[in-house]
Amino acid sequence: MSCSDIPKYDLELYQGDDKTFTFRYKLDGVAALLTDHVIKLECTEASLAKTAIIADQTTNPGEYKFVFVPADTQTLEAFRPKYEVVFWPTGLAGLKTTKYTGALKITQEVVA
Repeated sequence: MSCSDIPKYDLELYQGDDKTFTFRYKLDGVAALLTDHVIKLECTEASLAKTAIIADQTTNPGEYKFVFVPADTQTLEAFRPKYEVVFWPTGLAGLKTTKYTGALKITQEVVA
Protein backbone atom coordinates (compact mmCIF):
# COMPACT_ATOMS: atom_id res chain seq x y z
CA MET A 1 0.00 0.00 0.00
CA SER A 2 1.49 3.33 -1.00
CA CYS A 3 1.26 6.34 1.29
CA SER A 4 -1.39 7.87 -0.97
CA ASP A 5 -3.64 4.81 -0.47
CA ILE A 6 -3.81 5.26 3.32
CA PRO A 7 -7.15 6.82 4.35
CA LYS A 8 -7.03 10.18 6.15
CA TYR A 9 -9.41 11.18 8.93
CA ASP A 10 -9.18 14.28 11.08
CA LEU A 11 -10.38 13.98 14.68
CA GLU A 12 -11.30 16.81 17.04
CA LEU A 13 -10.58 17.09 20.76
CA TYR A 14 -11.79 19.97 22.93
CA GLN A 15 -9.27 21.19 25.48
CA GLY A 16 -9.92 19.61 28.88
CA ASP A 17 -12.81 17.33 27.79
CA ASP A 18 -13.28 13.58 28.06
CA LYS A 19 -13.44 12.03 24.58
CA THR A 20 -13.62 8.45 23.36
CA PHE A 21 -13.17 7.58 19.70
CA THR A 22 -14.68 4.15 18.96
CA PHE A 23 -13.93 2.28 15.74
CA ARG A 24 -14.86 -1.06 14.16
CA TYR A 25 -12.29 -2.67 11.87
CA LYS A 26 -13.81 -4.57 8.95
CA LEU A 27 -12.34 -6.70 6.18
CA ASP A 28 -14.55 -7.16 3.11
CA GLY A 29 -17.49 -5.69 5.07
CA VAL A 30 -17.18 -8.15 7.97
CA ALA A 31 -15.92 -7.17 11.43
CA ALA A 32 -12.42 -8.64 11.86
CA LEU A 33 -11.34 -10.29 15.09
CA LEU A 34 -8.64 -8.29 16.87
CA THR A 35 -7.83 -10.86 19.54
CA ASP A 36 -4.02 -10.84 19.19
CA HIS A 37 -3.68 -7.29 17.87
CA VAL A 38 -1.93 -4.33 19.41
CA ILE A 39 -3.31 -1.06 18.06
CA LYS A 40 -1.68 2.30 18.69
CA LEU A 41 -2.35 5.92 17.88
CA GLU A 42 1.10 7.40 17.25
CA CYS A 43 1.18 11.18 17.35
CA THR A 44 3.66 14.00 16.69
CA GLU A 45 2.57 15.32 20.11
CA ALA A 46 3.93 12.50 22.30
CA SER A 47 1.53 13.24 25.18
CA LEU A 48 -1.41 12.32 22.90
CA ALA A 49 -0.09 8.90 21.84
CA LYS A 50 -2.45 6.09 22.93
CA THR A 51 -2.75 2.33 22.95
CA ALA A 52 -6.23 1.20 21.94
CA ILE A 53 -8.60 -0.56 24.27
CA ILE A 54 -9.79 -3.59 22.31
CA ALA A 55 -13.35 -4.62 23.09
CA ASP A 56 -14.43 -8.17 23.91
CA GLN A 57 -14.18 -9.78 20.47
CA THR A 58 -16.93 -12.33 21.13
CA THR A 59 -19.57 -9.62 21.70
CA ASN A 60 -18.04 -6.70 19.76
CA PRO A 61 -15.82 -8.08 16.98
CA GLY A 62 -13.52 -5.54 15.37
CA GLU A 63 -14.22 -2.84 17.95
CA TYR A 64 -11.47 -0.77 19.54
CA LYS A 65 -11.27 2.69 21.07
CA PHE A 66 -8.92 5.45 22.09
CA VAL A 67 -9.81 7.25 25.32
CA PHE A 68 -8.70 10.78 26.11
CA VAL A 69 -9.15 12.31 29.57
CA PRO A 70 -9.07 16.01 30.51
CA ALA A 71 -5.43 15.85 31.65
CA ASP A 72 -4.40 14.84 28.11
CA THR A 73 -5.42 18.19 26.62
CA GLN A 74 -6.10 20.79 29.31
CA THR A 75 -2.65 22.40 29.07
CA LEU A 76 -2.36 22.23 25.27
CA GLU A 77 -2.82 25.26 23.03
CA ALA A 78 -4.98 24.98 19.92
CA PHE A 79 -3.05 23.13 17.21
CA ARG A 80 -3.24 20.16 14.79
CA PRO A 81 -0.65 17.47 15.50
CA LYS A 82 -0.46 14.65 12.95
CA TYR A 83 -1.29 11.08 13.94
CA GLU A 84 -1.40 7.59 12.47
CA VAL A 85 -3.17 4.47 13.68
CA VAL A 86 -1.04 1.37 13.39
CA PHE A 87 -1.91 -2.30 13.83
CA TRP A 88 0.40 -5.10 14.96
CA PRO A 89 -1.71 -8.19 14.11
CA THR A 90 0.55 -10.56 16.07
CA GLY A 91 1.72 -8.23 18.83
CA LEU A 92 4.60 -5.76 19.01
CA ALA A 93 7.14 -8.34 17.81
CA GLY A 94 5.34 -8.66 14.47
CA LEU A 95 4.86 -6.45 11.46
CA LYS A 96 3.41 -2.96 11.83
CA THR A 97 0.73 -1.73 9.37
CA THR A 98 -0.54 1.84 9.15
CA LYS A 99 -4.34 1.75 8.74
CA TYR A 100 -5.16 5.47 8.63
CA THR A 101 -3.67 8.90 9.32
CA GLY A 102 -4.83 12.44 9.91
CA ALA A 103 -4.65 15.34 12.32
CA LEU A 104 -5.96 15.71 15.85
CA LYS A 105 -7.55 19.12 15.95
CA ILE A 106 -7.14 20.49 19.48
CA THR A 107 -9.73 23.22 20.05
CA GLN A 108 -9.13 25.56 22.96
CA GLU A 109 -11.85 26.04 25.54
CA VAL A 110 -13.72 29.32 25.19
CA VAL A 111 -13.41 31.44 28.32
CA ALA A 112 -16.08 34.11 28.81
